[in-house]
Amino acid sequence: MEKHTLFNLIDEKQLDRHVQTLTQWDRLSGEKEAEQAADYIAEQLKQYEIQYECHQFDGYFSDPIQGQVTAISSENFNIRAKARSYSLHCPEGIKGDVFYDIYSEKPDSGKHPGDQYTNLKGKIVVSWNYYEDYVKKIESAGAVGLIHIWPSPEKVIHEETVGTVWGTPTIENADQLTKIPVVGITYDDGIHLIKQIQKEDIKVILKTEIQTGIKRVSLPMAAIPGKTDQYILISGHYDSWHKGATDNAGGNALLLELARIFSSMSEKLTRGIKFAWWPGHSNGRYAGSAWYCDQFWHEINENCIAHINVDFPGTKGGINVLPRSSSIEDRSLLDDIILYFTGKKPNHFAFLPRGADQSFWGTNIPLHYQLKYEPNEVDKLYQTPGGNWWWHTEEDSYDKVDLELLARDSKIHTSLVLELCNLDVLPLNLIDFVKNSSRIIGDIDRCSDEQFDFTPVYKMLDRLSEKVTALSKKERVKVEDYNRLLKTVGGTLNRLMFSCSSKYEFDNTFPFQPFPGLSKAKNIFSSSVSPEEFLFTITYFVRQRNRIVNEVKDLCLIIDDYLRSN
Repeated sequence: MEKHTLFNLIDEKQLDRHVQTLTQWDRLSGEKEAEQAADYIAEQLKQYEIQYECHQFDGYFSDPIQGQVTAISSENFNIRAKARSYSLHCPEGIKGDVFYDIYSEKPDSGKHPGDQYTNLKGKIVVSWNYYEDYVKKIESAGAVGLIHIWPSPEKVIHEETVGTVWGTPTIENADQLTKIPVVGITYDDGIHLIKQIQKEDIKVILKTEIQTGIKRVSLPMAAIPGKTDQYILISGHYDSWHKGATDNAGGNALLLELARIFSSMSEKLTRGIKFAWWPGHSNGRYAGSAWYCDQFWHEINENCIAHINVDFPGTKGGINVLPRSSSIEDRSLLDDIILYFTGKKPNHFAFLPRGADQSFWGTNIPLHYQLKYEPNEVDKLYQTPGGNWWWHTEEDSYDKVDLELLARDSKIHTSLVLELCNLDVLPLNLIDFVKNSSRIIGDIDRCSDEQFDFTPVYKMLDRLSEKVTALSKKERVKVEDYNRLLKTVGGTLNRLMFSCSSKYEFDNTFPFQPFPGLSKAKNIFSSSVSPEEFLFTITYFVRQRNRIVNEVKDLCLIIDDYLRSN
């Protein structure tokens, strides 16, 4: 079947039907309406006569019910608030003095004083920062609560989470869960609160109501086999905050439509396709994809050659398509596809974020993709992933979906999946990846104390550069063996750039920087942090350096073996 014929099979009416059906339900994982959504997905797969299975498992979920802030000053006032998922359940409330963290106005400046967190004991912190690493720092410093101000002026309050553990906690990391109440408030209310703090000493009463515990959830999966055991995994979360039309009913519809049109193509696919609809993205910190990786680790490690995550397609205003990946792929593939369907070549590239159900860095998946949809720069008014004000709110309803864009985004994914299923050689660019890795590590080096010695890493990357260059010049006698090598090398390099854990564990949910283990040294100088923090950081750095040097050394030996035997 010609590609263009396949694109023409995308049915906008089918997409519309799926979106309308899914957006009738509040799809919070483990609740009745989310399970109805999972049943609907399974029923569609059954009607399409596609091989499917609906896994069920127990996970640890956190559902925010409500939050409340009462300011006590010369003029008492209440502030609308929403509790953050995985923060402390505190329905009786806590009362405390307020501390405004002025340094949170520029959290990435790297110019904060070493004693930034020394005056927080017993305080309720007002801050522009709510990232999980920040929450744990103020918690460790003795803060008893956090009020987070949203940085853009929309009137709605976004649902969010401060869960620090990726997926379901284990006996090793359950103690890392957040232990203070956290709420979010709007920009306008935050500015009003700051002005009051600057005028006089005030106290606040902070209340949160959160239901956190074990729930059983469903995970629908579908499979279309190819001629080999290798496959592409394409996924998206079906759970949501509220109705979740753009986040992520549109993505669920896209996956169902791709499953339908590929269902009759099995004999024309070299590699198969697996479809996954994850629970636990919103209130479980990626519990669904993490569970699936745990349970099927060996099979994924052996046979999965690409993971494509789908989130926010068909969002009203999302006219620009931004490629996001691990950067190891040949970028021309996705650039050409986006150019064909949008008329515009992407003008920049972004790394995959720490999120988006990226639970598979421990498995040797060489290709990871997720597209981002954005309005024109002049229309980006809000600090949300897609620049729209309704994200993670009750207002993310059916009218926020653009069906023409959803059909376009479905065609883009159809083209990418089809290419990955049938390309002879996996589209990796190892030479550029190694060059880029050296540049990134050089940037970390320049922004850290001279006692952090990166020399062994540079030497090993130079050695790897020589090996991948020799590999690129080698005639490919057996494509199957070459692809197997690319899977191992690409998967390992992705893990080193995107994870600091073992291949069997998950990193925490803290904000991501490439080479997260080494990047802990960034902006750390003996003159600007306590002796204890400096010692602890440099000890951690040395262990991460050893990890990277040894694993890259092993890759060099694997490439040598291939070059000798082929």
